[in-house]
Amino acid sequence: MFKDAQSRTFTATSSPLRDEQGQQQQQHQQPWKLAPPQPPSVHPRPHHDATFDTLARPEQLRTVMRLLPHSVVVCTSSSPSTSPSTSSASTTTTTTTPSTATTVPRGMTMSSFTSLTLHPAPLITFNVATPSRTLDAVALSRRFNVHVLSGDAAGARVAEWFRRGNADGLGVFEAERMRDGCGCEVQEPGQGQEQEQGGVAHGGAPLLRGPGVLYALRCRLLDDEPVGGLVRVRDHVLVVAEVVDIVEGQDEREGEEPFGLVYADRRYRQLGGTMVQGGE
Repeated sequence: MFKDAQSRTFTATSSPLRDEQGQQQQQHQQPWKLAPPQPPSVHPRPHHDATFDTLARPEQLRTVMRLLPHSVVVCTSSSPSTSPSTSSASTTTTTTTPSTATTVPRGMTMSSFTSLTLHPAPLITFNVATPSRTLDAVALSRRFNVHVLSGDAAGARVAEWFRRGNADGLGVFEAERMRDGCGCEVQEPGQGQEQEQGGVAHGGAPLLRGPGVLYALRCRLLDDEPVGGLVRVRDHVLVVAEVVDIVEGQDEREGEEPFGLVYADRRYRQLGGTMVQGGE
C-alpha cells in the first residue's frame, strides 16, 4: 500500500516515547494517515540554528539524535498484584508483596530496542528510564514479549496506544477498549504454549495479536551474574535478554510484508528509498 513512500511520516503526538507513570492521558486517538515526505525539523549545525551553541550539551545531543531513525516496538510483561505500600520503583532488585494470586499486565512503547548477539544464543537489549511499571514487571517475572510493529498506519496505531503507559484505571489491556483503540487482542495461551523450550514458564506476559504486529519475540532475562540481565546506568536500566521463541503477529497478511515502524524527529515513520551503488 505504501511501497513507494520516501521518508514519509504518520501524524503523531510530539511527546517522546516513554513508559508513563500515572500522568493524565489522552483518551481518544485521531485516525492515522500517511503524510508526504518532510525534511527534518531540527538543524543542529550552528549555521542553520544560531541558538544551537547556547543549548546545554544534553539538549544538543537530543537535537542530533532526532535525526536518527529508531526502531519502534511494544514490550509487554506482567507482575503480581500488589498493595501500593509494598511495591518498589524500578530497581534491579525489585521486590513486592503479592496481595492476590492474579497478575497485572504491563506494556510500553519503546525506541531503544536492538539485537545484541546471535550466538551461542540470540540476545536482545533495550533501555528504560526509571521509574517504570513495565520494567518492574520484567524484573519480577523475568519474562516479557517484544512486539515488532509494521511500518504503516496500523503499526503506528499500536505504538501510540501503548505509549499512553500503565496508569491505574487506564484499561490499556481491557479487551474491548484495546480492539477499538489499536485493533489488537491478547492471545490466550493454548495447549502447550505455556512452556518455553526446556520447560520454563513464560510468566504470563501478554502476547499481542492483530494488524500492526509483525512478530512477537518471547524473551527471558539473561541469567548471567552478577546483574542478571539488568544493568543500572544512572536513571536508566539496560535490559539484556535471550530470545526463546518468535511468533507471527497475525494469522494471515495480505500483500508483501512491510518493514518495521521507525521513529525520528518526534514522528512515527515508514522506511523509504534504498541507497544503491553504481548499476545495482
